Amino acid sequence: MSEVLLEKIKETIKEIRSLPTLPAIVFQITSLLSNPNTSVQDLSKIISLDPSLTTTTLKLVNSAYYGFPRQISTINHALVILGFNEIRNITFAVSTLRTFPEASVSEVFDREKFWQHSIECAFGAKVLAETLRYRVSGEAFIAGLTHDIGKIILEQYLHSYFLKVIRIVQSEKLSMFEGERKALKITHAEIGAWLARQWNLPPEIEEAIKFHHTPEEAESSLELTAIVHLSDILSHRKLVDSEENKLIPSVHPAVWENLKSLRPDINESYLESFISLFEKEKKKARILFSILNKKTNNDSPGGEKLTV
Repeated sequence: MSEVLLEKIKETIKEIRSLPTLPAIVFQITSLLSNPNTSVQDLSKIISLDPSLTTTTLKLVNSAYYGFPRQISTINHALVILGFNEIRNITFAVSTLRTFPEASVSEVFDREKFWQHSIECAFGAKVLAETLRYRVSGEAFIAGLTHDIGKIILEQYLHSYFLKVIRIVQSEKLSMFEGERKALKITHAEIGAWLARQWNLPPEIEEAIKFHHTPEEAESSLELTAIVHLSDILSHRKLVDSEENKLIPSVHPAVWENLKSLRPDINESYLESFISLFEKEKKKARILFSILNKKTNNDSPGGEKLTV
């Protein structure tokens, strides 16, 4: 592709006026959580201003995902039991999905599978971060949830370019990332990082999104980038060996180097234990997704879509 076309794509992205923004409530909650003097009542009051968010949060808290023996009927109670960080993760997940409603029926992009993968990656990244004692597991959750967000921008706002990528991916049996590099010279990872900056997400999350396919290129956020890369690969992996597993990239060797600051003895031998850990999170994430996803299979058009 010519440099002229590359510049045209970049300019198109810059000129998008209708680019979605995160709801103000996300920033209000994040601000409250950064203040050590914030009380349960302060946070409860903000969440309660959004009836839809309140209802969804209580549905999640009372779902099989958490398995509490008694019904939790108030946000105050939920905050006391789950803690501030868990409520922030739920709020961010709900708000992000609401920010990108189904714009139109797509014959090639399965948005339902996209969000299911994103949520699995978010919960996988969170549990990996907790296991490895990464300093802020909430960052890992948000980075995992948004790691592929550039795909939606590409499909929704640059659809003709997106279709060019799909044609190459299908004809040459490439990954979406490889197809983007070949067809456009710009990837969903770069577009997603740009959106993260527009959203004022922390620089660590922006970098993890940008380099989640190429962790060896990470500059400062080495651990978080490695965690998201690992979670992304594990979320695509099937528990039973299959042809699909053969198409999933291997974990990049740089991941183990990037994680040595958290666990000096870490190497590829840890992968099996991570796979077992991740499968438990996948089951929980599917419960969460079934509540967050209001659309049913009957809403989707027939035919096979490309899972990207």
